[in-house]
Amino acid sequence: MSHEEHNTQAEINIKNDVEKHGWTVCLFEADTATPSFAYTIGLWKNFNHPELIAFGLPLDTMHAVLNDAGDIIKAGNPLETAVDNFEILERHPVQFRPVDADNIPDYFGYAQWFYNYEAFPALQLFWTDKSGKFPWEPEFDESYQLDQPRLDQKLDFKFFEPRNVATFVARQIFKEGKPILRVYHDDDDGSWQFLSEDDVTSEDAMIVCLEEVVKRDPSVNQLFNMPTGQMATREFVGAKWVRDAIDEIGQQDES
Repeated sequence: MSHEEHNTQAEINIKNDVEKHGWTVCLFEADTATPSFAYTIGLWKNFNHPELIAFGLPLDTMHAVLNDAGDIIKAGNPLETAVDNFEILERHPVQFRPVDADNIPDYFGYAQWFYNYEAFPALQLFWTDKSGKFPWEPEFDESYQLDQPRLDQKLDFKFFEPRNVATFVARQIFKEGKPILRVYHDDDDGSWQFLSEDDVTSEDAMIVCLEEVVKRDPSVNQLFNMPTGQMATREFVGAKWVRDAIDEIGQQDES
């Protein structure tokens, strides 16, 4: 989530909370592209401790557990990594693991602003499934797999949809090597469409799994958090994506 989406009042609240309490917790509701998540701001500044982030739990739960973790840190007890912790989530173990630096910009927008876009470390809180398994364990319940991304590793695929989900791709992209310049995330069925600069018809459409599209052009990973009902365009590969609401009439004219 980029800082362009933030607002001045939120920035004021963050500064006030960090000054008063030592840290604050930013909460983000789930939408059609990403699960709910929450992260701290201020732990690195005031306690020389990595910031924290959690995914996929109710917002009030994440708010509470991150504040509880903050209290532990404030008391002079840094969180251990890669070990079961039973102090944070009642009756259930959690583990904290370092967030790969490449994943920081994808989620810590307000924190990046707070730290003037200078590097800072973070830990991700991981919770278990009903059988007590963590996401990296073979027996982990796959129905929870998309609720908490593995930010502790470099991600070649950032979308929360399954890798094999079907997408509609203009034939020219795979058959003629044309660049992906327009992307639609449909509101009706949640499907993705990847188009080039050419006008296309239904006869130009290919069905390709999302993973193959990302392999073809890894820069589409930047759209992993684009909700349904939005589109993104760019002038060339490497240019900044510009997002907007889908113009339904315009999209229908192209299909």
